[in-house]
Amino acid sequence: MSSDDTSQFCVDLNIFTNCTEGYSDSGELIGGTFRSLVDIFGDQDIKNIRVFIDPQPCEDKLNSYIEHILTEIPSVKGCFVANGLADGYIKSTQYCDTDYIFQVEHDWKFLPTIKHSLSFLVGCMKKQSMDHLRFNKRNNIHAVNESLTEIQVDGCTFCKTTKRSNNPHIINRKSYLNGWNERIDLSNTPKRADGIENMMVGLTGYIYGEYNYPQQIEHTDGRT
Repeated sequence: MSSDDTSQFCVDLNIFTNCTEGYSDSGELIGGTFRSLVDIFGDQDIKNIRVFIDPQPCEDKLNSYIEHILTEIPSVKGCFVANGLADGYIKSTQYCDTDYIFQVEHDWKFLPTIKHSLSFLVGCMKKQSMDHLRFNKRNNIHAVNESLTEIQVDGCTFCKTTKRSNNPHIINRKSYLNGWNERIDLSNTPKRADGIENMMVGLTGYIYGEYNYPQQIEHTDGRT
């Protein structure tokens, strides 16, 4: 299945990470996430790759960590310092060029339950006016603060949901620049993804696959 696979459907890929004991001593964790993503999607639909790094809590590891990242992912266009995950997220919407961007933290594994290309999915997002399409770390079922409704776009089934998560997802970049970024909490009071997610509860989002479709990603929680 394809939806006009042209360059207009390319995405910029943003990977978010931080400096800490253990995984910042190599690029193995973030490199594994990138390789997993490419194993499923390929790299033909990715225009530029940027990495946003929160230096805390081990700021002294920043320079060596950047070197490790560039060794693991040589195609990275740039590594940018961020004051927390939420700050990096907002910067990513400002620095990128493509209309849609792929937002991924550093410790995920993409699973073969994902059957469509990034260009196809972006084409579906354009047709359905989706601002946020995510991949699920569990089966697609109703959950706390989340009710799912199936929809069809170009022969592919998605679930419309009442919540947005920071699990790996694609966003309409301009929709965040034009308003959704204002809901992101930059105070650093919330823990990591909470600053992005907490004020997004109740907003429309979409999940890949039909109701009860099996998980599409696995959270490695910093494990290599």
